[in-house]
Amino acid sequence: MLDDEPIAGGRPGGPRAGAPRVSDPVPARASAGVARWSDRALALCALAGLTAAVAVPRTWARATLSDRGAALLVVTRSGWQLRPTGPLVVACGLLTALICLLAHRSGRAELGALLAALGAGVAGLALSRLDAADPLVHKIGRLRIGTFQTDEPVAAGSAGAGLWVAALAGIVVVVAAVGWLLLTRRAAGETRASTAGGIQGGSGAAERGVDHGL
Repeated sequence: MLDDEPIAGGRPGGPRAGAPRVSDPVPARASAGVARWSDRALALCALAGLTAAVAVPRTWARATLSDRGAALLVVTRSGWQLRPTGPLVVACGLLTALICLLAHRSGRAELGALLAALGAGVAGLALSRLDAADPLVHKIGRLRIGTFQTDEPVAAGSAGAGLWVAALAGIVVVVAAVGWLLLTRRAAGETRASTAGGIQGGSGAAERGVDHGL
């Protein structure tokens, strides 16, 4: 052995002080953290899809005929009655939960784009019915003539809470799906980088062993 050969850890040919170790656990911890947040994003996506489906039976449109603050006639429509929008939202919500389960098992990144598309569809369908109360307002507006003997009956309509819940759930699906997609790609990149670093580290150790005459 040459006199100027570095000695570390009391053994000839040992790794130099400050040199990176192949078995450094930092990349493994980082990958585990990314995977944990990825699972949470996927769970949030599935929960939002189920929430959108559950919100459909709630009131999506409401119209009231009133006079001087007193309700004379109240007409409501649930999301399921607003066809085909209501059933489509239910289908998209349930399909979102199913795809989340498949994505968790397979880890295929392309499923994230499909989830985002489903979430956008849910939000778009729900928001497209913001005027769902208008036909009800026109209907009771025609009924007030000769039916309600009041001074000045007024018909007004509004969107129900179920519609807004479904729209918000669709937006959450989009955000969670995009987050899961980005986290999945990041985890895959860290895995490839860790694998490449391990291979390079092993090759370097073998070369040092040859240089030391082993």
